[in-house]
Amino acid sequence: MFSLFLHNYLMNCWFKEDEEMKLFQNKMSALRNVLVAAMMIVATTTTFAHVSLVSAIPAVNASVLSQPKNLTLNFGAEVMLMNVKLLDAQRRDVPLKYEVTHDLKKSFNVDLPKLKKGKYTVVWTTMGKDGHNMNGEYSFTIKSTK
Repeated sequence: MFSLFLHNYLMNCWFKEDEEMKLFQNKMSALRNVLVAAMMIVATTTTFAHVSLVSAIPAVNASVLSQPKNLTLNFGAEVMLMNVKLLDAQRRDVPLKYEVTHDLKKSFNVDLPKLKKGKYTVVWTTMGKDGHNMNGEYSFTIKSTK
């Protein structure tokens, strides 16, 4: 009789501990899943973050009084400047002497040819470290060519 009581007591303790252990393991598993999901969201956000043009000279929508000597593009992270074009008011290509390099930089300078007064649009394409391409454009106006 005592052995049956002892057996039942031990079995109840064993199963109770086993149930508590399973509950603990389930909680830890759920916590692990939440942490993995959070890390994946952060990694995805970082990987697919879009690099934008932070500033430029001539500035976005600027009206400059004289011919700028060069174009400066400043980005929010290191990128490769894959293409840069200058278009006149009729969106005709104004030839630039820019050669693509595979250097990752935040800032790029491009010499400008002699320009007439009028509106110009800068069109650029960059590639980030992750291979993702970004495109953008902005305009500026030259008031005088003196």
